[in-house]
Amino acid sequence: MKAFVGLVLIAAFVLGVAASLEPSEAAARSCYSFWAEADKMGSHYRHIVYVENDCDYWLQCSIWTDVDPQPPKMLSVGPDMTEQAETNGSSQYDDPRAFGTCHRK
Repeated sequence: MKAFVGLVLIAAFVLGVAASLEPSEAAARSCYSFWAEADKMGSHYRHIVYVENDCDYWLQCSIWTDVDPQPPKMLSVGPDMTEQAETNGSSQYDDPRAFGTCHRK
């Protein structure tokens, strides 16, 4: 019986913490976007990832592409600004997909 009560208390705590985190994470995700472009440079492509911040605060972002997942590039993006970072300067791929995470700075 003690083990069951302990398990219920732990589950309630975990669910309470998770519920308190969800709104802020959802709000942050809804106010920024990122995308990748490939610029033709002779016989290769230069991959650039853009981050657009529509939040009312600075973001610290870690971005990458499906072509170059590691190491990620770090960007600080101010409110209502768009920043970019080159993830690959000499690629044979012309259609990279952008990925990333951002959090309030």
